[in-house]
Amino acid sequence: MSALFSVTSALWLAMAPAGTCWLPTDQTAGWKRVELPEAAPALAAPEDVDQFRVGEPARLLESDSKVYVGATHSKPGRMAYAFRVPPGTTRLEVSFLEPLRGAKVDATASAEARTFPLLSERRQAGASLVLDWYAADVDGVVVEVHHHLRKRPVVRSWRTGRDVWPEREASVPTAFKAPRALYFLHPGGGRYVTLCQSPGRTLTLSSWPAEGAPAAVSLTRAP
Repeated sequence: MSALFSVTSALWLAMAPAGTCWLPTDQTAGWKRVELPEAAPALAAPEDVDQFRVGEPARLLESDSKVYVGATHSKPGRMAYAFRVPPGTTRLEVSFLEPLRGAKVDATASAEARTFPLLSERRQAGASLVLDWYAADVDGVVVEVHHHLRKRPVVRSWRTGRDVWPEREASVPTAFKAPRALYFLHPGGGRYVTLCQSPGRTLTLSSWPAEGAPAAVSLTRAP
Protein backbone atom coordinates (compact mmCIF):
# COMPACT_ATOMS: atom_id res chain seq x y z
CA MET A 1 0.00 0.00 0.00
CA SER A 2 1.45 3.40 -1.00
CA ALA A 3 1.96 6.20 1.52
CA LEU A 4 -0.42 8.45 -0.44
CA PHE A 5 -3.14 5.80 -0.41
CA SER A 6 -2.68 5.31 3.35
CA VAL A 7 -3.00 9.05 4.05
CA THR A 8 -6.04 9.38 1.79
CA SER A 9 -7.71 6.40 3.43
CA ALA A 10 -7.04 7.78 6.90
CA LEU A 11 -8.57 11.15 5.97
CA TRP A 12 -11.62 9.45 4.48
CA LEU A 13 -12.16 7.32 7.58
CA ALA A 14 -11.78 10.41 9.80
CA MET A 15 -14.54 12.29 7.92
CA ALA A 16 -18.01 12.23 9.41
CA PRO A 17 -20.52 10.36 7.23
CA ALA A 18 -23.13 12.31 5.30
CA GLY A 19 -25.98 13.37 7.55
CA THR A 20 -23.87 13.73 10.70
CA CYS A 21 -25.04 16.97 12.34
CA TRP A 22 -23.90 19.72 14.70
CA LEU A 23 -25.79 22.42 16.58
CA PRO A 24 -24.63 26.06 16.44
CA THR A 25 -24.51 27.66 19.89
CA ASP A 26 -26.01 30.93 18.57
CA GLN A 27 -29.56 30.56 17.22
CA THR A 28 -30.36 34.26 16.76
CA ALA A 29 -31.06 35.94 13.41
CA GLY A 30 -28.21 37.18 11.23
CA TRP A 31 -25.08 36.04 9.45
CA LYS A 32 -22.95 33.44 11.27
CA ARG A 33 -19.45 32.11 10.71
CA VAL A 34 -18.55 28.52 11.58
CA GLU A 35 -15.04 27.11 11.42
CA LEU A 36 -15.38 23.85 9.52
CA PRO A 37 -14.48 20.81 11.64
CA GLU A 38 -11.78 18.54 10.23
CA ALA A 39 -14.34 15.74 10.19
CA ALA A 40 -16.97 17.80 8.36
CA PRO A 41 -15.50 19.88 5.50
CA ALA A 42 -18.90 19.80 3.74
CA LEU A 43 -20.92 21.18 6.66
CA ALA A 44 -24.10 22.95 5.51
CA ALA A 45 -27.30 24.51 6.79
CA PRO A 46 -30.75 23.46 5.44
CA GLU A 47 -31.21 24.07 1.72
CA ASP A 48 -33.54 27.08 2.13
CA VAL A 49 -30.91 29.05 4.10
CA ASP A 50 -28.52 31.50 2.39
CA GLN A 51 -25.01 30.09 2.81
CA PHE A 52 -21.60 29.47 1.27
CA ARG A 53 -18.28 27.83 2.09
CA VAL A 54 -15.08 29.75 1.37
CA GLY A 55 -13.01 28.15 -1.37
CA GLU A 56 -16.01 26.61 -3.13
CA PRO A 57 -18.43 27.95 -5.75
CA ALA A 58 -21.95 28.78 -4.60
CA ARG A 59 -25.05 29.38 -6.70
CA LEU A 60 -26.39 32.93 -6.58
CA LEU A 61 -30.16 32.97 -7.19
CA GLU A 62 -31.38 36.45 -8.16
CA SER A 63 -34.79 37.97 -8.91
CA ASP A 64 -34.04 40.84 -11.29
CA SER A 65 -37.01 42.70 -12.73
CA LYS A 66 -35.12 43.31 -16.00
CA VAL A 67 -34.80 39.57 -16.76
CA TYR A 68 -38.42 39.05 -17.84
CA VAL A 69 -38.86 40.68 -21.26
CA GLY A 70 -42.55 39.82 -21.73
CA ALA A 71 -45.09 37.46 -23.27
CA THR A 72 -46.31 37.10 -26.86
CA HIS A 73 -49.12 35.10 -28.46
CA SER A 74 -46.76 33.07 -30.69
CA LYS A 75 -49.31 30.71 -32.33
CA PRO A 76 -52.96 29.76 -31.72
CA GLY A 77 -53.11 28.08 -28.33
CA ARG A 78 -49.51 29.00 -27.47
CA MET A 79 -47.84 31.66 -25.38
CA ALA A 80 -44.11 32.48 -25.52
CA TYR A 81 -42.34 34.09 -22.55
CA ALA A 82 -38.96 35.73 -23.20
CA PHE A 83 -36.19 36.14 -20.62
CA ARG A 84 -32.88 38.00 -20.95
CA VAL A 85 -30.42 36.46 -18.49
CA PRO A 86 -27.21 37.94 -17.01
CA PRO A 87 -23.75 36.70 -18.12
CA GLY A 88 -22.74 33.39 -16.55
CA THR A 89 -26.33 32.30 -15.86
CA THR A 90 -26.85 28.51 -15.92
CA ARG A 91 -30.33 28.24 -14.37
CA LEU A 92 -33.75 29.83 -14.84
CA GLU A 93 -36.66 29.22 -12.47
CA VAL A 94 -40.12 30.33 -13.59
CA SER A 95 -43.30 30.26 -11.53
CA PHE A 96 -46.75 30.68 -13.06
CA LEU A 97 -49.82 32.03 -11.35
CA GLU A 98 -51.59 28.67 -11.64
CA PRO A 99 -50.52 25.06 -12.38
CA LEU A 100 -50.00 24.23 -16.06
CA ARG A 101 -52.12 21.07 -15.70
CA GLY A 102 -50.19 18.89 -18.15
CA ALA A 103 -49.59 21.52 -20.82
CA LYS A 104 -46.68 20.87 -23.21
CA VAL A 105 -43.72 23.20 -22.73
CA ASP A 106 -40.85 24.06 -25.08
CA ALA A 107 -37.79 25.98 -23.90
CA THR A 108 -35.03 27.34 -26.13
CA ALA A 109 -31.79 28.99 -25.04
CA SER A 110 -29.89 31.51 -27.16
CA ALA A 111 -26.17 32.26 -27.02
CA GLU A 112 -25.06 34.95 -29.44
CA ALA A 113 -25.86 33.55 -32.91
CA ARG A 114 -26.85 30.01 -31.92
CA THR A 115 -29.85 28.43 -30.22
CA PHE A 116 -30.39 25.05 -28.58
CA PRO A 117 -33.38 23.32 -26.95
CA LEU A 118 -33.75 22.90 -23.19
CA LEU A 119 -37.20 21.29 -23.32
CA SER A 120 -39.22 19.87 -26.19
CA GLU A 121 -42.96 19.41 -25.66
CA ARG A 122 -42.41 18.29 -22.08
CA ARG A 123 -45.70 18.09 -20.17
CA GLN A 124 -45.73 20.10 -16.93
CA ALA A 125 -48.31 19.55 -14.21
CA GLY A 126 -47.27 22.11 -11.58
CA ALA A 127 -46.87 25.87 -11.52
CA SER A 128 -43.04 25.91 -11.43
CA LEU A 129 -40.46 25.25 -14.11
CA VAL A 130 -36.70 24.81 -13.54
CA LEU A 131 -34.29 24.96 -16.48
CA ASP A 132 -30.57 24.14 -16.21
CA TRP A 133 -27.81 24.28 -18.81
CA TYR A 134 -24.01 24.18 -18.95
CA ALA A 135 -23.13 26.82 -21.56
CA ALA A 136 -21.91 29.93 -19.73
CA ASP A 137 -22.59 32.28 -22.66
CA VAL A 138 -26.39 31.88 -22.75
CA ASP A 139 -27.99 35.33 -22.87
CA GLY A 140 -31.65 34.54 -23.40
CA VAL A 141 -34.34 31.88 -22.93
CA VAL A 142 -37.79 31.57 -24.51
CA VAL A 143 -40.37 29.37 -22.78
CA GLU A 144 -43.37 28.41 -24.92
CA VAL A 145 -46.47 26.91 -23.32
CA HIS A 146 -49.07 25.00 -25.40
CA HIS A 147 -52.14 25.98 -23.39
CA HIS A 148 -54.85 24.56 -25.70
CA LEU A 149 -58.24 24.37 -23.91
CA ARG A 150 -56.60 25.76 -20.74
CA LYS A 151 -56.46 29.20 -19.21
CA ARG A 152 -53.68 31.34 -20.65
CA PRO A 153 -50.69 31.04 -18.25
CA VAL A 154 -49.43 34.13 -16.43
CA VAL A 155 -45.84 34.42 -15.19
CA ARG A 156 -45.82 35.21 -11.46
CA SER A 157 -42.10 35.23 -10.60
CA TRP A 158 -38.67 34.18 -11.86
CA ARG A 159 -35.11 33.68 -10.64
CA THR A 160 -31.80 33.22 -12.41
CA GLY A 161 -28.88 31.23 -11.04
CA ARG A 162 -25.15 31.52 -11.65
CA ASP A 163 -22.10 30.06 -9.96
CA VAL A 164 -20.01 32.54 -7.96
CA TRP A 165 -16.96 32.52 -5.67
CA PRO A 166 -17.97 34.89 -2.85
CA GLU A 167 -14.40 35.41 -1.58
CA ARG A 168 -13.44 36.76 -5.03
CA GLU A 169 -16.18 39.39 -5.08
CA ALA A 170 -14.96 42.92 -4.26
CA SER A 171 -18.38 43.83 -2.84
CA VAL A 172 -18.26 41.05 -0.21
CA PRO A 173 -16.79 42.31 3.12
CA THR A 174 -13.43 40.89 4.17
CA ALA A 175 -15.04 39.45 7.31
CA PHE A 176 -16.79 36.91 5.03
CA LYS A 177 -13.60 35.56 3.45
CA ALA A 178 -11.89 33.53 6.20
CA PRO A 179 -10.55 30.16 4.96
CA ARG A 180 -12.15 26.86 6.06
CA ALA A 181 -15.37 28.56 7.06
CA LEU A 182 -19.09 28.15 6.49
CA TYR A 183 -21.14 31.35 6.45
CA PHE A 184 -24.92 31.10 6.79
CA LEU A 185 -27.77 33.55 7.31
CA HIS A 186 -29.87 32.43 10.27
CA PRO A 187 -33.50 33.38 9.50
CA GLY A 188 -34.47 33.93 13.16
CA GLY A 189 -38.13 33.81 14.09
CA GLY A 190 -37.55 31.08 16.66
CA ARG A 191 -36.22 28.65 14.08
CA TYR A 192 -33.57 26.18 15.27
CA VAL A 193 -30.94 25.60 12.57
CA THR A 194 -28.93 22.37 12.46
CA LEU A 195 -25.77 22.01 10.36
CA CYS A 196 -25.08 18.65 8.72
CA GLN A 197 -22.30 17.05 6.71
CA SER A 198 -23.60 17.31 3.11
CA PRO A 199 -20.94 16.36 0.55
CA GLY A 200 -21.77 17.03 -3.09
CA ARG A 201 -24.45 19.66 -2.39
CA THR A 202 -24.20 23.09 -4.02
CA LEU A 203 -24.91 25.87 -1.52
CA THR A 204 -27.05 28.84 -2.57
CA LEU A 205 -27.35 32.57 -1.92
CA SER A 206 -30.16 34.98 -2.76
CA SER A 207 -28.02 38.09 -2.16
CA TRP A 208 -24.50 39.09 -1.12
CA PRO A 209 -23.76 39.56 2.59
CA ALA A 210 -24.28 43.15 3.70
CA GLU A 211 -21.69 45.33 5.41
CA GLY A 212 -20.65 44.28 8.89
CA ALA A 213 -19.19 41.16 10.39
CA PRO A 214 -20.81 37.76 10.95
CA ALA A 215 -21.09 36.35 14.46
CA ALA A 216 -18.60 33.53 15.10
CA VAL A 217 -20.39 30.51 16.55
CA SER A 218 -19.13 27.26 18.02
CA LEU A 219 -20.68 23.82 17.52
CA THR A 220 -21.84 20.93 19.64
CA ARG A 221 -22.34 17.46 18.17
CA ALA A 222 -26.00 16.65 17.68
CA PRO A 223 -27.21 13.54 19.53
